[in-house]
Amino acid sequence: MKKTCIVFIAAVLLVFPQSLSAINAVASIKASLGDVKVIRENRTITGRKGLVLNDGDIVTTEKNARTTILFRDGSLIRLYQNTRFTIEQSVENKSAHRGFLNRFKLSLGSLWGKFTKNRQRTVIKTPTATCGIKGTSVALSQKGATLDVSLSTGLVELENEDEKIDLKPGKMIKGITKRGSFKEKVKDIPYRILIKPDRKKIDVPTAGNESEVSFTLQVIDVNSKLNVFKAARVLITVPSDKIVFSESIRLNSRGYRRVTAIIKPFQKADYGSGRIEVTALAEGERYMDIGTGQTVLTFDIPKKNPRVLRIDANSGAIK
Repeated sequence: MKKTCIVFIAAVLLVFPQSLSAINAVASIKASLGDVKVIRENRTITGRKGLVLNDGDIVTTEKNARTTILFRDGSLIRLYQNTRFTIEQSVENKSAHRGFLNRFKLSLGSLWGKFTKNRQRTVIKTPTATCGIKGTSVALSQKGATLDVSLSTGLVELENEDEKIDLKPGKMIKGITKRGSFKEKVKDIPYRILIKPDRKKIDVPTAGNESEVSFTLQVIDVNSKLNVFKAARVLITVPSDKIVFSESIRLNSRGYRRVTAIIKPFQKADYGSGRIEVTALAEGERYMDIGTGQTVLTFDIPKKNPRVLRIDANSGAIK
């Protein structure tokens, strides 16, 4: 009987080769535009929205393509054109302090990542240096033998063969090489995106309805707070599928744009703590000198309906 079971399991694995790799599903593609591919073992798959990604998958983008990857801990990684990114491993720590240990590889190209605070520890290897990431909003660009890093929030530990430094928020480095010191290359990020809602407290619509909230986007100088005339493509991210922005947002030549988000009815799990962070970023390696902008929307959490007890007048029993 034991021999028969082993033969049966082997036959199943031959017929369904993905049944084993599916156990290691760690992320999914949230959005995809242009020629995006996923290399899995000896196969190449089109990188479409909703595709589940496993340990070992390599995601590639061609010219003018981009894609967004959502990980199990809520972290987001946005890949830009001409990029090769490998999910080497993502392991869940199921102890009392649940979190994820991630190992990624950026062979070439550029990415932006927003990593969930206190829920992950991430290492991204490049041909030039290693980036140890905590709760962070960071952009990386690996071109040839040099690496550029731009850190809007959080902390990144950078290490090449000769030096290790902690990069602080609001700082950027251009031209990190595999050998040699790079701490003298640290500079301030000169600009950032200001994102301002018309109102910070939103009304969650009832079932079957929708509501809206509008925002002003403007590139500003970090020091002077003055507007900067700098056109750019912008991505706005929200950790909820109930607040929806256009995927195609462009700032005009004055670095300005008005945008409107659609608010859909919430489910019980969507209310959380009654607040949600909205992040705006300038997309692509050309705009690493523009830091991300954040704002917070708040909303009322519905009160629980009180339990009504009916007591039988004769017996005193609770119905």
